[in-house]
Amino acid sequence: MKNILKKLYVSIFILPLLFVGCKSNNVEKIDGSKESVTPLFYKISKKDSNVNVYLLGSIHAAQEDIYPLNDTIMKAYKNSDYLAVEVDTVALTENLNLQLELSGKLLYDDGTTIKDELGDELYDKMVSFLRENKSYVPLYDNYRPAFFESLFENFVIEEADMDSNEGIDMHFLNLAKEDKKNILEIETAESQYELLLSNPTELDKMMIDEYVSEYDTAVLEMKDLYDSWKSGNIEKLESTFAIDDNLPEDEAKLVTDYNKALINDRNYIMAEALEKYISEDKKVFCVVGVGHLIGDEGIISLMENNGYTVEKIEYKE
Repeated sequence: MKNILKKLYVSIFILPLLFVGCKSNNVEKIDGSKESVTPLFYKISKKDSNVNVYLLGSIHAAQEDIYPLNDTIMKAYKNSDYLAVEVDTVALTENLNLQLELSGKLLYDDGTTIKDELGDELYDKMVSFLRENKSYVPLYDNYRPAFFESLFENFVIEEADMDSNEGIDMHFLNLAKEDKKNILEIETAESQYELLLSNPTELDKMMIDEYVSEYDTAVLEMKDLYDSWKSGNIEKLESTFAIDDNLPEDEAKLVTDYNKALINDRNYIMAEALEKYISEDKKVFCVVGVGHLIGDEGIISLMENNGYTVEKIEYKE
């Protein structure tokens, strides 16, 4: 696969929620700590500051049997005054007006249909796939590609026996609501929607074709990505997000530009937010997609380059 889709699973919190919405979880489901789940987790500090910021790499869908998370993670959460996330999607579900406004952005407003944008061949291929999965209704023709990308991502998540409502971000949001802990949003729901809706048509066509043509592979890779996240395997995660060297030049440019907008550009925003928290002496437990932590322009590298001390937390045996 071109690795376009795998970036979505750990980069855009709002995407799995476009179609299914989110619900409140019972966060204390299983007694005992899951010590074998050891995702990437860091402590960030600066010499002239009295506080640490904790940064946990998330995956936006998971399985309920990983909870409660490792004691090392949970102690850091409990000792923090704030939870920082990409977007507070729990608050979004409580804001009906904003939900309606954002949902409206997924619809064409000029008489265009998804068939017009995809072309006959890809449209027929996509509809055939949806019909086979008993998931097509004619109303869908009025929706823009981001809607279908969300729909297909939820297919993949469910087929991999995972649930966006069990994602790491959602878990901590629900915990923070219960604990009455202050919640900080690094981004907004509006900004994530705009990002999803800003793809060039050719990129959307590549993504939808990849979902339909390589669905079984997408499910297997989702499971593999989840295993890599659980073990905090940096090398495997970095290889997951590498751009395929065999892509044609035009496709490689689309994917490179997409990677910059989806991950790298947002990394700088997230790093700036962490710097702000430290400058304000806020004790923050931050959860963002693990794809934002790794690589030369990942948050970890950016914070180190800006003079911060970054400690990768090793879990106790």
